[in-house]
Amino acid sequence: MMDPVLSVSYATIAGFFEAAEGSYRNAVYVSCSCDYTRESGCGDFLFIPGHDCRPILLPVTDAENFMGRAVDRTECACTMSSRCFIRLYSKWLELATSSARDCPIQQLLHLMNRPPGNKGAMP
Repeated sequence: MMDPVLSVSYATIAGFFEAAEGSYRNAVYVSCSCDYTRESGCGDFLFIPGHDCRPILLPVTDAENFMGRAVDRTECACTMSSRCFIRLYSKWLELATSSARDCPIQQLLHLMNRPPGNKGAMP
């Protein structure tokens, strides 16, 4: 059996499941509802604050590929829109991202999954 092709690093997956205590059901299901241009890989995602309260994001497609089963949004701790997520983390996203024109969630996913040794740490 081949490893699934994921858009996030294994470090992100490990951090997510550590913060979620091993179950996606402890995370928030975030439905994509933003007005930004849809990029490839754009869509719903799971969110949980890490030990330092920084958001850890896992695209639902990656979660499903990694776990080998569908994510049921009704089993998650709660559901929110991506607009709500962006409002909740607005100041932090402003500091962590470089462009107000591009989707902050996609920018954050890119930052979180940068290869080790790449400059540009998250705040």
